[in-house]
Amino acid sequence: MKTLILSDVHANWWALRAVLDFLEREKIGYDRVVSLGDYVDYGTRPNEVIEWFRERCDICLLGNHDAALVNHEERNYFSDLAYTCSVWTEKVIKPENLNFIRHLRPLAREGDILYVHAAPDDPIWKYIFDPSDATISFRSTDARLIFVGHTHVPSYFARYRTVVVGGQVVSDRMKMKFLPSVRYIVNPGSVGQPRDGLGGASFGIYDDEEPSFTWYRVNYDLSNLKKEIGEAGLPMSLLSYYL
Repeated sequence: MKTLILSDVHANWWALRAVLDFLEREKIGYDRVVSLGDYVDYGTRPNEVIEWFRERCDICLLGNHDAALVNHEERNYFSDLAYTCSVWTEKVIKPENLNFIRHLRPLAREGDILYVHAAPDDPIWKYIFDPSDATISFRSTDARLIFVGHTHVPSYFARYRTVVVGGQVVSDRMKMKFLPSVRYIVNPGSVGQPRDGLGGASFGIYDDEEPSFTWYRVNYDLSNLKKEIGEAGLPMSLLSYYL
């Protein structure tokens, strides 16, 4: 079975559409959809994004930006930019989509696979950027395969016995086959707001038969996103992540 794993779409409908168009154009099939959270903020179309996931997602997790919509105390951890976007989102989100978010949880487990927005030891806020971060997270769960988002950086970390290695994925397509004696933390990257300096929409597909994970990066036209950010009155500095 092949699972499309998406994370951190952040109300960027144009990026999500680019991913779906790419999969259709390349005839890359999948059997189900898992979202690691953060449907809202930064982009201008939270309702379209949420409604797509509501209809198609098999596992939908809660991200920190989603959590801030239902618990405003979470905004205390935001930058000024993130705070501004969260307040804007609150004004435009439909009640039924807010209710959908209200019932989400930040992690889910299926056998020896853990899906979590941020990290096993802090599902909402912790960032896993390097092997030292990953080492602590490996210790907090016995899951063999851990899918995370939150950093907006496609990456992986592998643990064999007591050694943890890994790093950033800098490719538009890369497959990694999993070894049975190794544990893994896998981050598909961000669909809606890249933070690795390379741009594009990042995501991946998990194949549980090989087993393997393939990262993809898709570039798309930013003109519609730029126009909508301006029309919405959101800070134009948001575009610095995409350019």
